[in-house]
Amino acid sequence: MDRPQHILVTGAAGYIGSALVRALLARGHVVTAVDSMIFGEQGLADLHHHARLQIHRMDTRVLHRGHLTGMQAVVDLAGLSSELAAESDPAGADAVNHRAQVRLAQLARSCGIPRYLLVSSCSVYGFASTQESTELSPVRPLTHQAQHCLMAEAAILPMATAGFAPSVVRLGLVHGHGSRMRLDLMVHAMVLSALRLRQITLDNQGLQCRGHVHLSDAVSGLMAVLAAPAGVVSRQIFNISHHNVNAAQVAEVIRSALGGQIHVNLLGGARDLHHHRPSHHKAQELLGYRPQVELSEGIRELIDALDPGLSTEPPEARVMRWIHEVLAQGREAKAAIEHTAVFDRMPARMARAGGSLTFQ
Repeated sequence: MDRPQHILVTGAAGYIGSALVRALLARGHVVTAVDSMIFGEQGLADLHHHARLQIHRMDTRVLHRGHLTGMQAVVDLAGLSSELAAESDPAGADAVNHRAQVRLAQLARSCGIPRYLLVSSCSVYGFASTQESTELSPVRPLTHQAQHCLMAEAAILPMATAGFAPSVVRLGLVHGHGSRMRLDLMVHAMVLSALRLRQITLDNQGLQCRGHVHLSDAVSGLMAVLAAPAGVVSRQIFNISHHNVNAAQVAEVIRSALGGQIHVNLLGGARDLHHHRPSHHKAQELLGYRPQVELSEGIRELIDALDPGLSTEPPEARVMRWIHEVLAQGREAKAAIEHTAVFDRMPARMARAGGSLTFQ
């Protein structure tokens, strides 16, 4: 993508989507942003009058050929990102996180759009041994969300033709300050617990390992896939991650950043069986992907961003809490949710799960 192109981004007002939209505009591209705005419009609020940005408030499942006219690429970030939400309604989550993405890829191919990028998750590796997980490693999805990711990957990658190059990016756990903040992400919630309670409580002795990546490095990985020649990325999967550390190590970085005055409670149990170390060697070799932000830098950034606003946490910053607000209080946002079955059928008893301060 040496020259400016017209790119459609779904989930564009979300935590990652809003950051990607900004990066694409900064590179001179024209962007069509699609988002149901269930969690508000703040992610793109300052860009509404940008000359190269068009925003559609709509569910991706009602996109049609007219919406895709003139596009050179589609980046599909739409979906239900909360594992708790997906577990509470597997059928509804499948409609959003699997079938809707397959439909969009089929639509993009039929419209002659040459590039399609599906954003998936390293959670598909589930529990792995001490070895790093490459894109060819066995996958062991432990949640409905991870299963849906794999089902979408398996359906979309074989669609590749001479004129259609689908690719998959499996992201590690993303952290860092963004225009549409989420406070229920693992590192974010741990930082909040440290700031508010002066302690962090970890299940499973904090031994479960994940791949972590800063928001800006996640976006640079997506941009690298889009910029690469179609022949390099067609039908390919890329891990985009950076630091492979366990929860206890993350807690120690947070404790150190706050001057050591934080107590870390290590509990037993093994409720979270996720344990994997994704390798980003393939992305580094083929795409030139080189993450830049150290975990300590990202955590310091979060501390600086979250500390002043601890008393003004918006409910939509936590997926399950916001769903509870909509269902229980019938706020205006419910109108945007009525066509999204996964939210309509979600039990209110799950509402407080998103605000848990015990980390798996």
